Amino acid sequence: MKLKKMMTIAAAALMAVSMVACGSANSSDTNQSGSQPSENGTSDVSSSNSVVAGNPDEHTVEAIKQRGKLIVTTEATFPPLEFQNKNGEIVGLDASIAKALANDLGVELELQNIDFSSVITEVQAGNADIALAGLSPTEKRKESVDMTDLYYGGGEMVILVLEENVDKFATKESFNSAVIATQKGTIQQTLIEEQFADSTSLLLPKFPQCIQELKTGGADAVMVDGDTGKNYMKTTPGLAIAKVPVETDPVENGNAAAVMKGNEDFQKWVNERIAEYIEGGKIQEWYDAAVEEASAAGVM
Repeated sequence: MKLKKMMTIAAAALMAVSMVACGSANSSDTNQSGSQPSENGTSDVSSSNSVVAGNPDEHTVEAIKQRGKLIVTTEATFPPLEFQNKNGEIVGLDASIAKALANDLGVELELQNIDFSSVITEVQAGNADIALAGLSPTEKRKESVDMTDLYYGGGEMVILVLEENVDKFATKESFNSAVIATQKGTIQQTLIEEQFADSTSLLLPKFPQCIQELKTGGADAVMVDGDTGKNYMKTTPGLAIAKVPVETDPVENGNAAAVMKGNEDFQKWVNERIAEYIEGGKIQEWYDAAVEEASAAGVM
């Protein structure tokens, strides 16, 4: 098997594309009140094991209530799970869950919009209580944090290509020399490396950048979850799902929240809330509303 080829993106190019896609990759963190919380670290997920872990006792249900604030990390360029509306507010399914959790706790919500590579490390370091950022509960992530039950997903992964290239990329082997884009640090990155090892991975900070690269010829394909891929097809003309299937583990192919390792108290409480939201139809309600808002805003 050939060695994995990786593409390096120049900082200037990343900044230019990022400005088109809901702010730069190093955009300032914001909370629901619009104020600026303290700057967060930028350690990559792959190096999270080197992060000095915080104290779980400071992030229990009672500790959060006494503090009067639930601190949530996210990366708001992944509609419909999280994105920014025209007023710059963070909205989407994950934002709705965060608001509901804060309401159930009876506390204020601080929703931090940071680099995707930092959403887990901030929880691990004790700078946040929970990460809600379209996270898949992979075994790699579970080495650094504890993951909640799945609250959405469990569906397929797809590869988006240009409609004109559907027949060109009809087999797994046809991707051997292709450039496949996805967001760095995601489960999609792992799937590309494992199942399309002879392709070239184009790893970008944000999914909208991946779609932009596909449209402008910088990438031949984009790997993304099925629901998000279908939503992009509705709002971005000329996209299609490749005929080649992506093998996934149903246990990992869904969305879960991340809490500090060993914080069983808060993990159990969040799992109970997730079960209530699913049973009461709230998760689907919030997801459908997010899809509608993202489509109206033109970000999907």
